[in-house]
Amino acid sequence: MKRLFIKLIILAMVVIVPQSCNDDYLEIYPTSAVSEADVFSNTANSWGALNGIHRFMYAQFQGRQSHAGQSGFMIQHEMMAEDLVNHTTGNGWFIALHRWTAHRNDNSWETFLSWRFYYQIIGNANMIITFVDDAEGPTADKENIKGQAFAYRAWAYHQLVQTYAKRYDWTAIPNNQLGVPLVLEPTTEGLPRETVENVYAQINADLTQAIALLEGKTPPVAASAGSYKSHITVDIARGIKARVALSQGDWPTAAQLANQAKQGKPLMSPAELLGGFSDRGNSEFMWVSHVQEDQTTYFYSFFAYMSWNFSSTNIRQNPKKISLALYNQISETDIRKGQFAATAEEARERQPATNFSVAAQQSFKFSATGAADSRGDLCHMRAAELYLIEAEALARQGGQDVAARQVLYDLISTRDPEYVLSINSGAALIEEIMTHRRIELWGEGFRWLDLKRLNLPLDRNGSSHQTSVAIKMEEPAGSILWQYLIPREEINANENMVQNDV
Repeated sequence: MKRLFIKLIILAMVVIVPQSCNDDYLEIYPTSAVSEADVFSNTANSWGALNGIHRFMYAQFQGRQSHAGQSGFMIQHEMMAEDLVNHTTGNGWFIALHRWTAHRNDNSWETFLSWRFYYQIIGNANMIITFVDDAEGPTADKENIKGQAFAYRAWAYHQLVQTYAKRYDWTAIPNNQLGVPLVLEPTTEGLPRETVENVYAQINADLTQAIALLEGKTPPVAASAGSYKSHITVDIARGIKARVALSQGDWPTAAQLANQAKQGKPLMSPAELLGGFSDRGNSEFMWVSHVQEDQTTYFYSFFAYMSWNFSSTNIRQNPKKISLALYNQISETDIRKGQFAATAEEARERQPATNFSVAAQQSFKFSATGAADSRGDLCHMRAAELYLIEAEALARQGGQDVAARQVLYDLISTRDPEYVLSINSGAALIEEIMTHRRIELWGEGFRWLDLKRLNLPLDRNGSSHQTSVAIKMEEPAGSILWQYLIPREEINANENMVQNDV
């Protein structure tokens, strides 16, 4: 009997790109319509298959309004933490996640779509890894394509294991709790869940392969304005592996890889910090999904929910806010404070359209193309994150406080001209770094995953959350609610599948 997640992989997209590797010209076909022999007959077509994954990162999913590829899951993980505040329930999108109910319903779209999305990426990556070596064309191209496929597969498994499994506990190795199935080749049979330890071992093996294959490689065509930032470079692969090491408490590896990955990557200017976070030309953006002008995203864009200016019902009724507790920790001289309005009056000055609600601590960090155009380039990795990974990993090692302070200073002094080198050490230094991580990466999809990896509780008390909107105000660390349930369709179709605790 064919299992559900295998059926989902068969629906994964590949792309044929006539005469070009430019993702401006992508056309998408199901794999059932194009044979592997055609797709991987040469490297030009194989580049097209890889570009299909790039395009899938922001494609509308199952016609679901709130899910444009990875952007929907970034919003989910902010909604489930404490630093993003909903002004009202708006038109309801993401509110069930904000209240910690949707991810515990195995029939919900939220449990189904993330499972399907990441396994589709894995399925496409598996096709590339299996067949690209036999394609006609330059060896360097085949290595580049294959290296990116390994990185995508590792990234997708890291997303899955963080979402559906218990956290990696670096104090209790090996981590024999159930992870997710490891599908490593094109197949039509369902597989059981591997242990978390085995999943992380495969993730690291894939990233080691990716880094080796991508070393010295560049995107296929020289491009201006960062138009090939959708491609995964060796430094992006190192950045992903630094994230993985952070999840595993492997502080030396996380610090080393983050340091390597950030070399030569400029930090954004003050103007860019306040410029909307939606332009792939931003000097700090490393890995970006670029939305073409003719690919209107309507109401399924990240910016249809998280921007301040796109005229969707969700934004007009429910402007997103930073929690008052976190806002109050931003220095008055910190440029990032300008990403938010101190008062409702200030928010109204910045948002003059009277049919938009406004609120104190309202976010102006993310800007859509316009009130009638929800497009924006979606950043998946930027240099500041690598500084924060390196600083955190150094501080948590012990004996590296001097180095950690310097890395933190190198970043924060570009955000706050009055910032001085920290004198904190130990737990106080770690807390300072984590506070800046929360401020810097607000709204970008990291906070819930950070709470989970560090085994911290959810605590929305003492801030600006309305209990009538949030409902869920706290949750102990390590409870069963920190795991998404496996989707019911997968449980029903796969006799090897085991559900999480309910």
